Amino acid sequence: MRRVSTDLMNNDMQFWLRRGERDMASLEARMATQKKIEKLRDDPLGAARAVRYDSAVERLKQYEANVGAASDQTKLAEGYVRSAVDITQRLREIAVQGANGIYTKDDQKAMAVEVGELINELVSLGNSRGPDGTYLFSGEASQTEPFRVIRGTAPGAGETVTTGVQYVAGWRGPEVEVSEGATLPLRQPGSEVFWAERQQVISSFDARDWRATSDSSIAIDGIRIDIKAGDTVQALAAKINDSGASVKASIDPRRFSLALEATLPHQLRLEDLATTTAGATGSAALAQLGILSGTGRPPDNLAPSARSSGGSLFDVAIRLRDSLNRGDIIDTGGLALAGIDAGLENLNRRVTEIGARSERLDFIASRLNKEIPDATRMLASETDLDVTQAVTDYRMLEYAHRASLGFAGRLFPQTLLDFLR
Repeated sequence: MRRVSTDLMNNDMQFWLRRGERDMASLEARMATQKKIEKLRDDPLGAARAVRYDSAVERLKQYEANVGAASDQTKLAEGYVRSAVDITQRLREIAVQGANGIYTKDDQKAMAVEVGELINELVSLGNSRGPDGTYLFSGEASQTEPFRVIRGTAPGAGETVTTGVQYVAGWRGPEVEVSEGATLPLRQPGSEVFWAERQQVISSFDARDWRATSDSSIAIDGIRIDIKAGDTVQALAAKINDSGASVKASIDPRRFSLALEATLPHQLRLEDLATTTAGATGSAALAQLGILSGTGRPPDNLAPSARSSGGSLFDVAIRLRDSLNRGDIIDTGGLALAGIDAGLENLNRRVTEIGARSERLDFIASRLNKEIPDATRMLASETDLDVTQAVTDYRMLEYAHRASLGFAGRLFPQTLLDFLR
């Protein structure tokens, strides 16, 4: 049985007054932050949903930023590749003119001078930078200048000219995530865009009796291919063809040697991977087969005895310039013109690829513009405070608190004697 006293009534009244003040303070804090959930215990399920929605909104915003960056890079790259197409088309016109026997050698030398300037412009396009200072055609090596010019003397040139252009940057384009589980390349390597002919590497090693002596691995264009002990050259060729790399492997019928040919115009990257089996180093298969030298880094690691053909767009343009300087109309209208046509075809293919990627990025951006507001609205429904309802609740708490204070003021002047009468 509870004892009736003025202290009891005072404690009860203070308890309920403090509870009302606490509710008012909590509501004031929520109105100040405009958030419905101040503490997790206010709405545990709503807080859990809010965390998921907030994470989804942040991911979508990051995807939107990634798409914007990729779209800008893609559009810039497309513009430069289209300019390269125009230059290559001009090179083709010069090749067709130079193959015509009506021009004198002086006329052909004048054409060669123009070709030399166009080569310099092609190099400038290949070394183009974006507004952020990164190179557009350097693959994953965004701060490395893609193409290095080698200058020297050429027959009939009469001055120092460009005698070679080497690609020295990355081999893979970095990828950016544009949606859940979907990535797109941010940049293309110049070894693909500015290549003309399908490269071939043919060994001179007779491989009819070759067998892999141990388990090992090779890599073609970054794709790993595992070799088992006892594999023959035919088995190796089959594994290369099944690997998904843009390379076709075959056996040369005359020398019975391994031959590799790119299925798309690009510079091949061939490697013998350093693998170990039971503490022993695996065999270097491509070096044993006469494809690689065993020293150096790709693409400068081909064996001296291996025959390599298929050059870059710069190589075929240099070939055209040199044939014009020599006055060789057969070479101008033959190998030089064929190489220019191959380079032009590859550039048009790359423009199509880049344009298709740009269109996809536009569609993704449009979709994200719809998803982000939807996810934000779902987040707001869980976290944002209904200000009208909050003001109404606060006024009700305020009226109740004032009434309680008024009632307490009239009640507490009484004493215990007033209850004992």
